[in-house]
Amino acid sequence: MEQHAYESTDALDRRRRARHERSEEHTALYAFVACALLLVILVVVAVRVGDVVPEGAAAPSSEVLVTGFVEFDGVENPSKVAARALNGSLVGPRGAAARIFAELLPVSTIGASWAAAALATRPFKAVVHLGLEESSRDLRVEIAGHNVLGAGDDGSCATTPAIPGAPCVLATTAPLGRLVLVDEEWSTDAGVFFCNEAYYRTLARVRGHDGGAPVTGERGLVPVVFVHLPAETTMAVDTYLERLRRLVDVVAGGSARVDAGRRLRGR
Repeated sequence: MEQHAYESTDALDRRRRARHERSEEHTALYAFVACALLLVILVVVAVRVGDVVPEGAAAPSSEVLVTGFVEFDGVENPSKVAARALNGSLVGPRGAAARIFAELLPVSTIGASWAAAALATRPFKAVVHLGLEESSRDLRVEIAGHNVLGAGDDGSCATTPAIPGAPCVLATTAPLGRLVLVDEEWSTDAGVFFCNEAYYRTLARVRGHDGGAPVTGERGLVPVVFVHLPAETTMAVDTYLERLRRLVDVVAGGSARVDAGRRLRGR
């Protein structure tokens, strides 16, 4: 006859308890790993959408800075007209709207430096620079500023860095992914005059590339963008003013959108 080995009831209970304990340990380990991965994913997603407020972030601001340039060589600048028309408008998210504060800048290095200096004392919610681009057929959104000093105050050209030692190119801090535009153009070259210099100096100030600390708002770096406007002979300011206001609204965190396809136009 075959002989079978039998375990005592106590031995069987001990084996069952050991297997159960090992199973619980594995379950706890898997749960810990899953929670850790979920936390990482949530943090990454929050950072990407701008919901994580950085340490030391500034208190919410109630102003959005919009700048335009005054006349140059006796010719009125449409950016001056647009900035004046937008002054005092409310933009930004519902319940936390901000009022547009318009500043008209002289066409010089002093004017190009004004916004960067103002950010040291005024916590703007966003900065939108406006300028004239005669070759543009519509609003032209500049997505980067270049480290080039603008033309000399006497009209001569300059190719020296605006901020020595700073990066050659700085990208906009505005939420481009939220801008759904129809006829607006997109450009990677804001030129080599005071429009570009103003844009670059403001970006350098916000990103902390001018020797100071980065300028943060409610959701990270303060949004800064430059929009070139067409000449009045090409398109009157009144015809695009509302689209421009909606663009400023989105940059300031609002929900206004132009619901149509986007045309990407490089330069």
